[in-house]
Amino acid sequence: MIFCPEFAMAQFAGGGFEDKVRGVTSGLINFILPAASVLGIVYAAILAATGDASAKQRMVLVVVASIIGFLAPLLIRWLQGIAG
Repeated sequence: MIFCPEFAMAQFAGGGFEDKVRGVTSGLINFILPAASVLGIVYAAILAATGDASAKQRMVLVVVASIIGFLAPLLIRWLQGIAG
């Protein structure tokens, strides 16, 4: 409690933990996911340029994963609306 006062009074903080989780989630969705998508497409394009037979399949998988990743916040909100 002395070293981390924000955890000692967590029940009275009024959503401090939720704000931190929301910030981390926002950072993941707004920065890391697009960067990973671009890097995946660039990697698949390099494989295609070198003549790798599986490059087309990898591009499709990266695009599908990117679409699912970008739709994840909407799906989470939709599921929360159903449950609550």
